[in-house]
Amino acid sequence: MDCNERYCYLNPYEGAKIAVLEAARNIAATGARPIAITGCLNFANPEKEEIYYQFRNSILGITEASRILNTPVISGNVSFYNQSEKMAIHPTPVIGMLGLLEDAKSTRL
Repeated sequence: MDCNERYCYLNPYEGAKIAVLEAARNIAATGARPIAITGCLNFANPEKEEIYYQFRNSILGITEASRILNTPVISGNVSFYNQSEKMAIHPTPVIGMLGLLEDAKSTRL
């Protein structure tokens, strides 16, 4: 599971791509191959233009990264209206990634 909400707040497109690529690096570090993505996309009120922008661009970033890695998005959920009267959360598209380890005996963990 990976995400850095500060990156996503500053640049939702690149921040979401970074989350996908970080998840892939974590999988690859074990010797496994990334094979699929799930997500938990958390945002404030999408009726506000800036929040809709964050949501849309996060999805576009996830899409680009998953195409580059050839890892389909197989499931996920979206949670909106994560806010109080005074404050909204930063965009937080959390990425979960599944990897395949062909031969666990050959890998040192």
